[in-house]
Amino acid sequence: MHYSTPYDIGLGDLVLFKGIIYYVLINYIKGETDAKGYTPNSNRTILINDTYGTRIMCHNYKELEVIDYE
Repeated sequence: MHYSTPYDIGLGDLVLFKGIIYYVLINYIKGETDAKGYTPNSNRTILINDTYGTRIMCHNYKELEVIDYE
């Protein structure tokens, strides 16, 4: 399942991006100001992979596939 809007993305969500499993670390939404006063010009999601210790940025939320771990 893919996200339908960037507002559906939750921190800590388990997602598949380019064949690798990541956790959502930060989700910036265009025009939304965060707690520190930062307002991004575009949507972007920062992902982290605990296994490899890597961070990656995704600019298109439609590329993220939600992993249902119920």
